Amino acid sequence: MAALKALVVFMGILIAAGIGLLAYAVIGGLPDRAAGGFGNAEVLLPPGCVVAQAQVSEGILVLRVEGPAERGCQQVILVDSESGQERGRVSIKEAP
Repeated sequence: MAALKALVVFMGILIAAGIGLLAYAVIGGLPDRAAGGFGNAEVLLPPGCVVAQAQVSEGILVLRVEGPAERGCQQVILVDSESGQERGRVSIKEAP
């Protein structure tokens, strides 16, 4: 009978610990990985330009744009992958 009482007490402690961990996660103690993303974002390109390559590096989406140089298509665009905000552009031009 003593073993059964000890088992019931032990299981009660496990249940209480599980409820405590669940409450900790719900209140915000654990990071929410599913809530990431920024929805829709828009990057405007000059007419005739296309995205030739896209890659993510350290939280930054890097877009390499190609097309006619006279239209200003030769660029690299940096976009924050968490907020969707454009961080900057690098225009590639031919030296005089």
